[in-house]
Amino acid sequence: MTSSLTRLIEQEDPRQPYTDEQLAQMLGIRREQVVELRRTAGVADSRTRLRPILTRELARLLAQEPDLSDRSLTARLNESGFKVSRYLVRELRETLPPAPGPVTAAAEPPAPQEAEENLFARMIGFDGGLKAQIHQAKAAVSYPPNGLHTLIIGPSGSGKTLLAETMYRYAIQQKLLAPDAPFVAFNCADYADNPQLLNSQLFGYVRGAFSGATTTRSGLVDKADGGILFLDEIHRLSGEGQEMLFYLLDKGAFRRLGDSGPAHQVKVRLIAATTSSPESALLLTFRRRIPIVISMPALADRPLSERFAVVQSILETEYRKIGRRLVVEREAARLLLQYDCPGNIGQLQSDIQVCCANAFLESVSRQEDAVYIRAELVQQLLPAVTGSRTLEIESQYDRQLVFPPGDAKPQAEAEPDELYKRLKEAVDSDDSSPERIRGLLNQFIHPGPRVLQEAAEAAEVRRRKHQETLALVRTVLADMQDCLLCLGGDFEESVALCLTSQGPHGDPTDTAHLADKYPAEYELARRFASKYCALRPSNLSAYQIQMLTLCLYAFSARRTGKRIRIILMAHGQVGPAMAEVVNHILQDDNAIGFSMDWQESSEQVLERAIRLVQQVDEGLGCLLLVDMGSLASFAPEISLRTGVHVRCVARVDTLMALDAVHRASFRERCTLDELADTLEIGRLHAGFSDLEQRTGKPSAILTVCITGEGYARRIESFLKATVVECRDIKIVDVGLLNRDAMLARVEELRHDYDIVAAVGTINPELPGIPFLPMNYIFSGQGTMALTNLLESHCQRPNGLGDLLDPQLILCDADFNDKNDALDTLCTMLTEKGCVKPDFLLSVYKRENLGATCLPQQIAIPHGDPALVTKPAICIAKTCRPVDWSGGFVAEIVFLFALDESCQIFVQRFCDLLKDENRVKALLSAKSAQEIYDLLR
Repeated sequence: MTSSLTRLIEQEDPRQPYTDEQLAQMLGIRREQVVELRRTAGVADSRTRLRPILTRELARLLAQEPDLSDRSLTARLNESGFKVSRYLVRELRETLPPAPGPVTAAAEPPAPQEAEENLFARMIGFDGGLKAQIHQAKAAVSYPPNGLHTLIIGPSGSGKTLLAETMYRYAIQQKLLAPDAPFVAFNCADYADNPQLLNSQLFGYVRGAFSGATTTRSGLVDKADGGILFLDEIHRLSGEGQEMLFYLLDKGAFRRLGDSGPAHQVKVRLIAATTSSPESALLLTFRRRIPIVISMPALADRPLSERFAVVQSILETEYRKIGRRLVVEREAARLLLQYDCPGNIGQLQSDIQVCCANAFLESVSRQEDAVYIRAELVQQLLPAVTGSRTLEIESQYDRQLVFPPGDAKPQAEAEPDELYKRLKEAVDSDDSSPERIRGLLNQFIHPGPRVLQEAAEAAEVRRRKHQETLALVRTVLADMQDCLLCLGGDFEESVALCLTSQGPHGDPTDTAHLADKYPAEYELARRFASKYCALRPSNLSAYQIQMLTLCLYAFSARRTGKRIRIILMAHGQVGPAMAEVVNHILQDDNAIGFSMDWQESSEQVLERAIRLVQQVDEGLGCLLLVDMGSLASFAPEISLRTGVHVRCVARVDTLMALDAVHRASFRERCTLDELADTLEIGRLHAGFSDLEQRTGKPSAILTVCITGEGYARRIESFLKATVVECRDIKIVDVGLLNRDAMLARVEELRHDYDIVAAVGTINPELPGIPFLPMNYIFSGQGTMALTNLLESHCQRPNGLGDLLDPQLILCDADFNDKNDALDTLCTMLTEKGCVKPDFLLSVYKRENLGATCLPQQIAIPHGDPALVTKPAICIAKTCRPVDWSGGFVAEIVFLFALDESCQIFVQRFCDLLKDENRVKALLSAKSAQEIYDLLR
């Protein structure tokens, strides 16, 4: 059957490839069987097979007439033999060429026989653009006892699959998984049109579960037992499937479809990947079970040096396939570094493969021993090249690339890859027509992530230098144990970073200031520098001494003995659990958990609390952070009976507890009363501050590091990638090195912004501004706390009028049909900057799921919230009823462009529909202004 399928596809018209439904009819089988046969044979679906030829034809037409409209462009394409919709043309026009194809469940698990070195060093950018991501990946794999489930987000072709495979290899190398542990990869998009079939593939089914289930079958979860299950495009998993997966993650057990018996126990680590926004595509309950979220950057956001290394790696791979000397001309290399590549590394790889294939054809036809990639060959395959980064390219990478480098020659026994063999056979047999060559390229070149080879030599040198510095730091710290106590776990890395950082030119002016303010730390920094320079002959700059001083202060290297004790009191086991989290994040032991059983009397609880206070007090008093009820009244009684100064603050949450412990551990301590008063007046603004404190100014977040550069910008990138509310908020980086300058900068910002919080590695101690440690933000609780803080701080409109714009309202609109209405309204929203161009396609996808027309003759189409940039409603009252779907007609159309924060507007619209008089008035409105006034 597979051969019959392959034969049909080889004979198809490439301009109108057979769909799975058409192939099923021709072969007399079901569509699902066609999908399985295609995957087995390594054949892409009809849309993917169409894209290469359609993209090239599209580029050719646009090169001739760049101003062609989507409608005219579609007509031209269909006249030349295609059968495509305007929506597909618009999609391709915005994202040329196509993105990489999916990873299938049939993919072989990556071989785990790598050397006992850093496996992640094989990923280009492991010590640069991907350093933070790899740190998260290692933490997720290594976290005891069984690692952490992980979600990898990022655009297509950015390396999500590669990262997942490397995490698997790393787990085996570190003996966290058995050597024969499975790696099961599956692309949820393959069965997205049939949720039931998708769930059966994942979880299996029992006999009789549904029509055609004649035997019991295991699913992919069973096959992944003891290893890793990698689910690509997980946003295509239905809500029911996500709930089943949630149960698996929560309980470590699952049931096959149709199974009512005991659940099957398995031990599976989940790594999921998605190109969509998790907030819009995944259920909240499911997201909460995945504590690690890794955001992969697009190729355009990575340094040029890493793109150069990627290009070199791909060309090196192709050279080994060709078996001939490969030469890339200087101008061709520049084009490969410069052109826009929306499909990221996956697209870059497929583009280079096509260039190599065409260059190989030329070399065979010219009977040349070497394969030359010329600029003309690259230009004819790629879209217009922008002029970005031209100076950087010309100054650093403007040269010819030769493989193998120097005078070396390919090995005599090297055999060409199958693609190049077939291309040579086509030329030798005079069967080298464009259609034949195009068919071979489509057959062998599939865009997608590949395991790239080792990073550039310079990157390896930097890594080794850092490791050498870190080893010296540990030696010096071991020699200074008598005066450096209670150091945090990240202290060694932070000191190494200080020693390898290059400061501003000239001598800093704040050395005396730091020596006066932190004399003990400054003296320790000088002693450290002296011992370090004795091991590595060098001179540390004044700037590096300053950074060492601040680092020692931030990590509380010489904590004194007495502290205000923090007791977290809550009903149930919340108090001890919260204390464990706080102590772990701050690497402290000052949070003390206290539980209250629901059946325990207040008198019994009070007696236990008195004994605890007497036991833990160090002379500075105790602060009780309580949740509610009788616990809030304990402080006066405890003080009276123990003589210990005790204060109480109610409505505790993790964010408040973190701030309290952090302040109580600081060298320049406040008193117990000052600490309690600070928390009570709502310095954290985390949902319990007065709304009257808001000024109405735009919100801003400060990112803090020692210099105000580098790491602070990486914090900004992380926040915008992982916290949706941060994407539209001003983020400003400030430096700690010059405190007076920092305070002046903050005061300047306060004139224009409400500063919601400061985020970073060192607390800047800014009055009235809460500080969130970065390691807390990396945790699930920290991300949620920041989200809640932003939501509570930012005032949101709550009436339909706030989403209305008179320019987005049409009266007596003359639409040909439903599609014409959707096209027109989506275009209006796009031109207003309310939605992204892909929003139209998402609206059509939603329409295919079911009717969006109400009995009141009101249509309410809507699209993907992730594609909404500014919530709005576009409205059209038609001059005559428009056939919608399901037998309904629409006289007025509300096209909603709403994001996740707009639930209140949906409720307001539902209230409107209940008002029959307002609905009648809308249907009889005579002008756009009248519609606007009725809704406002």
